[in-house]
Amino acid sequence: MNPTMAPHTEMNAVHDLAQVDLNLLVAFDVLARERSVTRAAERLGLTQSALSHALRRLRELLGDPLLVRGQSGMVLTPRAEALVVPLRSGLLTLGRALHAQSAFDAQSARRTFTLATPDLFDVLVLPPLLARVRTEAPGVSLNVVSHGPGLAQRLETGDVDFAVIPRVEQTRNAPPPPPPQGLLQTTLFRDGYACLVRADHPALKKRTFTLEHYLALSHALVAPRGEGLGQVDEALAERGKTRHIALRVPHFLGALAIVARSDLILTAPTVLAAVGGSGVAPLPSPLPLPRHSVNLLWHERFDNDPGHQWLRDRIGGVSRELENKLEPLRRKK
Repeated sequence: MNPTMAPHTEMNAVHDLAQVDLNLLVAFDVLARERSVTRAAERLGLTQSALSHALRRLRELLGDPLLVRGQSGMVLTPRAEALVVPLRSGLLTLGRALHAQSAFDAQSARRTFTLATPDLFDVLVLPPLLARVRTEAPGVSLNVVSHGPGLAQRLETGDVDFAVIPRVEQTRNAPPPPPPQGLLQTTLFRDGYACLVRADHPALKKRTFTLEHYLALSHALVAPRGEGLGQVDEALAERGKTRHIALRVPHFLGALAIVARSDLILTAPTVLAAVGGSGVAPLPSPLPLPRHSVNLLWHERFDNDPGHQWLRDRIGGVSRELENKLEPLRRKK
């Protein structure tokens, strides 16, 4: 490509964009999210007729139907799918540019950050993080969502600002595997595993809690999708052994509440013992298990954003404080 042609090409692109009603692009973005004219119209504060007219104009502009009827509702055409990420990224960049500040003033900032986090992180880190945010930046809000599909894409578009991802470490203190292209990451803290039982469980009376004792019990397993096995089962399979999983639940807190009122045993990150209260007690795992790291991910597009940097620092600080508080608990294992 001739470099001298690049400015002319960019000028043509800007000229072409000048012919486009920005409201149509906003309408497409909401339609792509909702996959429903009715819901998109409600979200935009428009009538269905007005949004249907906007969709017709978009189809004429782009020469593509964009949304078509499928078995379970409206679906995007390949052309529309290809537009979602660059268009959403562009709208987000434009919106932030219009409201940009030379620096992030926490005391006066009015901004919402979206975090995709596992439930255990929510319980352990969000309370002290929220307390710090409320003190330093009372106008800042946190929106917590589940990981869900397309997480890397949601980080790229800015729908999600940060994601917290646990990773199993094959060797002690090993760095987490590289994130998908375009994403950056840092390790917040590392943890191992403990066995949790109710506070008056008979297993606590044993002088030594052996693997045989462990396998004789019925187990609870946290399985977000309601199926499958975990790290424990892989480690047992290497020894030609299995355990009886009596209960699968999607969340750690639900498992903890049930374990506190039953004879089940739960093998979980050591940090969970910190929120179990007096109703549960930890036992050292009789099975060698790999440690895991808890990592914070974000897209490189926002790496230099002052607000992003401010919240990253607060998440990192609260996580380090948590790790320091948990060290005595880990030594008791």
